[in-house]
Amino acid sequence: MLFLIYWELNEEIDAISRLQAAEKLAAAELFPPKNVDVIRFDSTPDLWGMTLVEASNVEDVSNVVNMWRIACPGIFKKTKISPARPVQESMASIAELIKKLAADTHT
Repeated sequence: MLFLIYWELNEEIDAISRLQAAEKLAAAELFPPKNVDVIRFDSTPDLWGMTLVEASNVEDVSNVVNMWRIACPGIFKKTKISPARPVQESMASIAELIKKLAADTHT
């Protein structure tokens, strides 16, 4: 299952601390995570970004964010995690619901 993780870094945490956290996680073999396939890991110049992952359960996905919080307390200003799917699939599901609801109202 795909999950989208949106994150905003805390400007109060300096770049050196963030890099040290990444080194800690790599040394502990926590990042990249074992049970999570990181498809995209993107950031912007404004210190926000997104990580697109594939995983079989929410715990493993939650731990992607939690490991960074533990390695560098206060690193995030905000995070959001949600299951995701391609827009084409979503639109097909919505079209099917609309079709079923339209049929029910005309009977």
